[in-house]
Amino acid sequence: MSGVTTPAAARAHVEATPVGPPALEVRHLTVRFPGLEADAVADASLSLSRDKVVVVGPNGSGKSTLLQAALGLVTPASGSVEVFGRDVRTARAVLGVGTNLEEVYRLMTIPVGRLLSLWEDLQGRSSDRVRAWLEEFQLSSVLSRPLFRLSTGQAKLVGDLLAVGFDPRLVLLDEPFDNVDFARRQRYLDLLARTDASVLLNTHQFDLLNAIPDWGLYLMFEGQLIGRFRAGDIDRLYVSAGELPGALTTFTTRSGPVSVSRDSGRVALRSVSDLSYLKDRIA
Repeated sequence: MSGVTTPAAARAHVEATPVGPPALEVRHLTVRFPGLEADAVADASLSLSRDKVVVVGPNGSGKSTLLQAALGLVTPASGSVEVFGRDVRTARAVLGVGTNLEEVYRLMTIPVGRLLSLWEDLQGRSSDRVRAWLEEFQLSSVLSRPLFRLSTGQAKLVGDLLAVGFDPRLVLLDEPFDNVDFARRQRYLDLLARTDASVLLNTHQFDLLNAIPDWGLYLMFEGQLIGRFRAGDIDRLYVSAGELPGALTTFTTRSGPVSVSRDSGRVALRSVSDLSYLKDRIA
C-alpha cells in the first residue's frame, strides 16, 4: 500500500539512518609547552555527543588548555581532537562552536555592540537573542564599551552569552562563573539547561555540581582527565592513596597512585574543596 510505513520498515529506516560523528572527540591528547617539565594535558580522552559534561580541577590542572586544544589554539604533542568529525588541526571555518574563552575575544577593541554585529556576520545569524539576554542580565550598558573596559564579571558574562547565543551545536566554557553573582549564575544555568548543544564546562567550583546533577563529571589533576562520573554522585565519591580494590578508577600522581571509589574510601571527594591539596588530604 503506497504511503504506509510498516513497523518493520520503520525500524529498518531508523537502523539505516547514519549517526553523525560526536560533537567533540578527544583521543589520547597530550599537550606540552616548552620549558615545563610536566605535560599541560596528559593522554586525555573524552567524547561528547549531545550531552553535557563538567570538568572540575584546580587552576593549572590543564582545563583551559584542553579547551584551547579543542578550538585549535594549541598544537598537540600527540593524540587528536575532532569537532563534528573534523580534525581541528586542518579544519577551517567550522561553524556551530560557541565559547567564552578570553583568547577568542581579547583582541576585540571595538564596543560590545559592534562585536555582536561582527559575530552576526561570522555566524550568519541574528544577535537579537544575545541583545535580549544582555538586557535580561542587566548588562545593556556594556554595548557602548569594549570588553577591556568592563569589569571582570561583566566581560565573563558577555563571553558566556556569546557562547550560546548563535545556536551552537558545541559549547566550550572556561570558568563561566568567575566573578559572577549568584542570581546571574542561576539565570545562565537555566540557559544551558535549555540548549540542545553539547556542552563542556570547566570549573574549580565543586558547589556548582549541585545545580547540574545529570551532567557527566570528569576530574582534572596534573593534566590528567579522570572519569567519567555523574555530577549528581559527587557526595558518593571518595579518593584514597594507592590502588584500592574495586575502585572506579585509579590514576597516577607525582606522589603515587590514587583511587576513586563509590561510597567508601579515605576522604570524601566533596570535602577536598581544592584538588590542589588532594595529595595532602589522602596521605
